[in-house]
Amino acid sequence: NWPAQQQLGPLQGAAGRAASLHPMLRVVTAHQPPLVFVNEVADGTANYTGFLVDLLPLLLESAGLPHNFSMYHLPPEQAVPGVQLENGSWTGIMGQLTTRKADMALYPLTLTAERAKYIQHTQPFHDGGYGIVVKTQQVNTGYSFLLPFTWQTWLLLLVSMLVVVLLLTCMDIATRKDRCAALAKLSSRKGKRSCKREKLMDHTIETIMMTVNSGAAPASRSLGVKLLFIAWAIFSVIMLSTYTANLTANLTVNQLAVQIDSLADLAQTSAYVGVPADSSIYVYFTSSLDNDALRLRPRVVPYTVIADAVADVRRGKIAAFVTGRINAMYFTQVRPCDLALGSEVVGSGNLVLGLQPNSTIAGNLNAALLKLADWGHVPDLRRKWFQDNTECSSAASTDGGRLGLAQTWSV
Repeated sequence: NWPAQQQLGPLQGAAGRAASLHPMLRVVTAHQPPLVFVNEVADGTANYTGFLVDLLPLLLESAGLPHNFSMYHLPPEQAVPGVQLENGSWTGIMGQLTTRKADMALYPLTLTAERAKYIQHTQPFHDGGYGIVVKTQQVNTGYSFLLPFTWQTWLLLLVSMLVVVLLLTCMDIATRKDRCAALAKLSSRKGKRSCKREKLMDHTIETIMMTVNSGAAPASRSLGVKLLFIAWAIFSVIMLSTYTANLTANLTVNQLAVQIDSLADLAQTSAYVGVPADSSIYVYFTSSLDNDALRLRPRVVPYTVIADAVADVRRGKIAAFVTGRINAMYFTQVRPCDLALGSEVVGSGNLVLGLQPNSTIAGNLNAALLKLADWGHVPDLRRKWFQDNTECSSAASTDGGRLGLAQTWSV
């Protein structure tokens, strides 16, 4: 948890010579959870936490540079990677580096060929593209009793029941003449009643009662009828047991449905999609020849403040928000746990730390990043900030506890 300025005493040796060249390292940052959290306090200062904030002192120490830096952050409306304007200047984080207001950008800057022409940068500290943040929908509604089976399984069950009813009816029709002839010899009142044609409704009721495990054994002495009911009884026991178990699971665990999982899903809708303003993903949507990007281009909404975009996803104003995958993952891991991350990784991007043009510390920082990766510090920080801070349980899944034809056709 670093304050806005961190200054230590003079260092000796190589670090001391670096300090004479860089008496105060000016670091610009912005609120980009979980990489950087900007926590403003009442006196106008700010405290910084996050993956990159923890990485910075380790990086400086490993690079032999002094822990002698001042850190400031851009306000939310300016906290964008930056694009080049018509006059050649840059906005956002890129503008802070190209105008030499900052020596380093503690910011997840996606490396592009155009940006690399104007600034120095470290080697990538993380490889990852963009993620799709969408709102989940609770499916534990008044129809929860249908959730244990998919609609195909329900259809299979109804068809099976209909087949049994029709078989009983056909068997009754086919054997009635011989049955009546045999019963006529008994000349009993019971036999005369038994010879009457059984109604289709009677067979239906018997089949349904057996399905819910409440039916009695058939009164018929026909071997065919008995074998049919034995097979149906086994089928009913298996289906009823699996239904009961999966209904319990569905009522215990809140199921979440995600209707949009990729750009192709978005392109098939008429909904709007949000992207960070002045970012590489915004350039992708506005200039790419990709079919999905072309179809979505008229419906792309740029957002300067990421929090506004996330709020609009929750309100339903936009169907999805496409942002850095690390940021997208963070939004799905915090309460109220109503957002999900699409499985598609949009594009590919290397996240780097931006440096001033012709920076003299780029080589030292690159060597330090390699060392920290080899020593396991970077994976430890990723685990701390990307995995261990989740506030939402991953127990619920889209298909959890539901049976499909692949599991039930053999029954």
